[in-house]
Amino acid sequence: MKKIKRGVTFLAILIGLFLSLESIKLAEGSTADTEGTIYVAHWTHTPEDCPGRSKEGAKMLSDFWASRDEAAKKGVKILGAYVTVTEHDYYIIVQAKDYASVVEFFLPLVPTQIGSFRPVLPMEEWIKINQPK
Repeated sequence: MKKIKRGVTFLAILIGLFLSLESIKLAEGSTADTEGTIYVAHWTHTPEDCPGRSKEGAKMLSDFWASRDEAAKKGVKILGAYVTVTEHDYYIIVQAKDYASVVEFFLPLVPTQIGSFRPVLPMEEWIKINQPK
């Protein structure tokens, strides 16, 4: 089971890196704003503790997802969002200039989820940084 979760986490990170590279390519050809740090978030809960099993929990999840428009006004851009339905794992890739806004966006999940979000670099940027001097 741990190998599957690691594989899914790795896949989510790869998707995030792909999306970040795509956004950089888009920026080279347009005026799209691609500034800010990219974060890959992973949130999970057990099927038994799924908030969606209660009316209040389902509303909390719906309200959280509906808050993305408000988060966008605060500079949190969602680049991708994915769920492994049978495992109750959520992977959300966001970009923001302000770490506090990312924390605020994910705060509603804290009482019912186990999660984290980590800053990542586009692979192209990492390759440039990782060159021998």
